[in-house]
Amino acid sequence: MDKFDKILNQLKDASGDMKANMHMLNEIVPVEEQMKYFQYSKYVQSQDTSMQPDRNYMIGRLFTPNVNIEDKRYYLSALAIIADVAAYRAIETYHSSPLEPELANWSALALTESKILLDADLSGEKQFFVSTGLGGRDGKLRYFSVIASKDRTPFTDFQKETILKELKFAYEASEIEVESIDFKGNYLKVFLLCDLKHDPRSYTEEAIKECNDMGDFVDKRFLLTNVKLIKDSEIEELLEKKDTDSKTE
Repeated sequence: MDKFDKILNQLKDASGDMKANMHMLNEIVPVEEQMKYFQYSKYVQSQDTSMQPDRNYMIGRLFTPNVNIEDKRYYLSALAIIADVAAYRAIETYHSSPLEPELANWSALALTESKILLDADLSGEKQFFVSTGLGGRDGKLRYFSVIASKDRTPFTDFQKETILKELKFAYEASEIEVESIDFKGNYLKVFLLCDLKHDPRSYTEEAIKECNDMGDFVDKRFLLTNVKLIKDSEIEELLEKKDTDSKTE
């Protein structure tokens, strides 16, 4: 059992689902930004509470146009550490349509922190934050996968249809939710939501095997991660490197 499997096992309850006291982001937020948020949150928590602005004042300023963005960053973090439904609702409302798009990720993190604090206060049970770069939803982790053509030529229409059919069949059989599939010439990008009971890698391997039984056109090597979103330029560079390496072997 590798380190990742051990971590997943710690998140499961007796039925294999994610424990009720585990929380994750719905949105895709880079791990580096998550770390920056929680470091800042610690700084806010270390301040003398008597020196912090009033809750209602911060809520009012949060929804006031032309307020300094760094001030709003502070208000979001400060409201998130108040075990109060009004503070949570204010963050939730702001996050649903942030006046400052630059704070979309910050407000997502503040909303999660606020929910964790409220749940802990109501249940009396310790809560945990599950940090992955791709987040998740409804107790499922989000994964990003890249699958390429074997000879690096663009997929034909028939090959695209075959891949779609086999991937959807493999995933649906294991209740893995496909958020999106996007073909980009000689590769495709897939976003998945998978519970803790299933391994998306094995089902992806099975789908690729079925495709290759009908023409041997899919590279058996593929990318699957729940850590970060990879840009198209990085994918193309990676595929080119793998293609060069295979030719020199």
